Amino acid sequence: MLKLRDTFIKEKFGKKEDWKNINEDQYVVSELDEEALYKKMFPKEADLEAYYAYRKKWFTQGSTKTYGEKPLSINCEIVSTCNLACSMCYTISKKFQNSVVGAQRMMPWKILTGIIDEAAREKIPSMSFSWRGESTLYRSYDENNNLKTFPDVLKYAREKGILEITCLTHGQLIDDKMAEAIVDAEPTWINFSIDGLKKNYNNIRTPGNKVGTDHNAFQDVVDAIKRLDKFKKKKKLTRPIIRTNTIFPAVLNDFKEYRDFFTKIGVEFITVNEIFDYRFENAPDSLIRKDWYCQFPFQRLTISANGIIIPCTGAVNEEENLVIGKITGSKDKVVRDYKGDITKSNLDELSLMDAWHSIKINSIRDMHKNNKRTEIAPGCKNCHHGHVKNGYTKIPKEWSTENSQWKLHHTLDKKTRYKRRSDANK
Repeated sequence: MLKLRDTFIKEKFGKKEDWKNINEDQYVVSELDEEALYKKMFPKEADLEAYYAYRKKWFTQGSTKTYGEKPLSINCEIVSTCNLACSMCYTISKKFQNSVVGAQRMMPWKILTGIIDEAAREKIPSMSFSWRGESTLYRSYDENNNLKTFPDVLKYAREKGILEITCLTHGQLIDDKMAEAIVDAEPTWINFSIDGLKKNYNNIRTPGNKVGTDHNAFQDVVDAIKRLDKFKKKKKLTRPIIRTNTIFPAVLNDFKEYRDFFTKIGVEFITVNEIFDYRFENAPDSLIRKDWYCQFPFQRLTISANGIIIPCTGAVNEEENLVIGKITGSKDKVVRDYKGDITKSNLDELSLMDAWHSIKINSIRDMHKNNKRTEIAPGCKNCHHGHVKNGYTKIPKEWSTENSQWKLHHTLDKKTRYKRRSDANK
């Protein structure tokens, strides 16, 4: 039987039942000592205690619908594009492409460091540098025309004293040079999205321009993990913690083998999520939990690669009802709307703290507090976090376990999907 993530911390603070709504759809696969894992993440005792204090606030604020004087976490998307075209990913949908493609796809270094600088000044404990795109693609130039890449982002955040530094990646682009630079930067953990073992993984995550060849994308990500593990051991470091995450249908027939394989090559933390269906622009009424509220507006802020500030990572299409403003220094957002017309958003420039205490986000919080979140549409009403939960073992009838795709959803072959994405990014 798998257990929900953060079980140790919930029990440590004696509030397990009160906090049952927090991180309710992620389960731990690996057999691990959670306390020992946290000690690896934070080798210094003072940092470990600071982490526990931060996580206690995370659960308390999310449970009591209080938001404190500052955000506890900043989800900073540095890249909103990806070199893959996975069949189940919302980023290949027309809705997403019209919302985001055409806008800035890579956060400028000056804007990014400004966000990190403010987070450090305000002692915001946690920053994540990923969301909808592939962060290892990051390329930007500083004011002296020096190229900055993904490891530089992690290094800058560590040097500024951010307590918890994390990122999600598909990992296929992490070569020896990048792996060593990542380890040197000492982020807290790196999370690899790995949907199944070789056959299932390659069926889902082979780059579109490699489809039909003998390219083995699974081996690329396995090699990346081994590289990180090698440099950690060579440098005698305990972080980054190497983590993987999957969805149950992709490991349906090899659940134990998946766990054992990745544990053997250096993965220390393995999780599985319930699978969500992003196909609905308007979710059926039967799928929406009417008495549910979201924890995120009380815990975190999210900044997209084009500088748009929103209260959560659920607003994947940057829905207007959830846009708080744009981060200071960002350009206006110019994109195509759902009908394909060119639109321009002239938004107020805000700092992190301005956004955290803004009228707009407080209005969103009030809607959630007063059980009116379904009135935020498009936006919170159709968010998958607020859908009926079925547990990680529930496989939707529309999901094909044979080819790891939504039936009647993405009917285009991988080469066509890749071409359409490439065309959209021009």
